Amino acid sequence: MAVYSTGCVSIYVANGCAGFADIPMSVPEGAMFRTWYSFAGHQLFSSWDNGDVFGSDFRDGPNNDLEPNGGSDIPDIYYYSGHGTCQNSPAATSPDFINVCGNFGDPDGTNIGTQSRWGSLGGDGDARGNLKFLFLDASCPMDLVSIENTWFPVFQGLHMAVGHSGTTTSDTLDSVDRGTQFAAWTAELPFPLNQFYPQLSIGDAWMIAGVTDIQRGCCAVALAAGNDRNDAIDRRENERVNDNRPDPSPNWFAWKWMCA
Repeated sequence: MAVYSTGCVSIYVANGCAGFADIPMSVPEGAMFRTWYSFAGHQLFSSWDNGDVFGSDFRDGPNNDLEPNGGSDIPDIYYYSGHGTCQNSPAATSPDFINVCGNFGDPDGTNIGTQSRWGSLGGDGDARGNLKFLFLDASCPMDLVSIENTWFPVFQGLHMAVGHSGTTTSDTLDSVDRGTQFAAWTAELPFPLNQFYPQLSIGDAWMIAGVTDIQRGCCAVALAAGNDRNDAIDRRENERVNDNRPDPSPNWFAWKWMCA
């Protein structure tokens, strides 16, 4: 079974994060994700909400994403629900973001392509990140047009990531159901619940759950790294959270998407 963490942000306005609306369902969504994963036997490492989710949790470095109390590169699986940033419309050089509203760990915004490196060395030559699966339920953190420039560099041991591609008018909506369904389809639930939610690959589960409660033109995206072309495609289509596959060398990437 896997070690997992969640970071969910619902409160932005009251915490003084100008320009970001509150998204009330993010924290309940994370709670439902934990319900399914813990019920399936996965081990919860950390669960931080609202101001306790720091921007530094997602930035590369021993005191950031390898911070032992909640860095995103500590567990095998990290589930984030909160704000990203959408452009209208993104270009091949447009950055993707995770935007929290933390009490510490400023700045709140993380430029994924330039600041995140999951699975990399922590800077001391010793500790390497553990993250295998990154699940981002946010606004436009994985735009298709810029996926090569933004996302290829972050895979330093990371197996798969999922997110959304969109614009300011084709965005994700505040939802509990999206994360709940994704957790149920991926966690490998015991009998008899597995009769209703048989375990799917990460990519297939996101193609189903990721298009829940999104605007027309928004797309659910699943991206996998592999040692070669066949390995990347196989991971994109078939890898599950409990497969215990070795970390890939990021020599090739394969992705798929489903749009509303």
